[in-house]
Amino acid sequence: TDWKEMYQVFNCGHRMELYVDKEMAAELIAISESFGIDARIIGRVEASEHKQLSIHSAHGSFTYH
Repeated sequence: TDWKEMYQVFNCGHRMELYVDKEMAAELIAISESFGIDARIIGRVEASEHKQLSIHSAHGSFTYH
C-alpha cells in the first residue's frame, strides 16, 4: 500500500486529534502529560479558498481534495 492511501485510510497511530487555538496547545499538552498521556503538536490549520488537505512527511508530500 502506498503512503498516500495509508494517510487517507488509517490514522497512522494517532488515537485522538484536537483542533485548538495555538495559544491553548502548551496547556493541553501539560494536562495530557499529567495523566501519563503523550501529546504533541502535529500540524496546523490554515484558511484557504480551496477544500484540501496537504500532508508533508518523511514519506513524501500528499494533497487530498
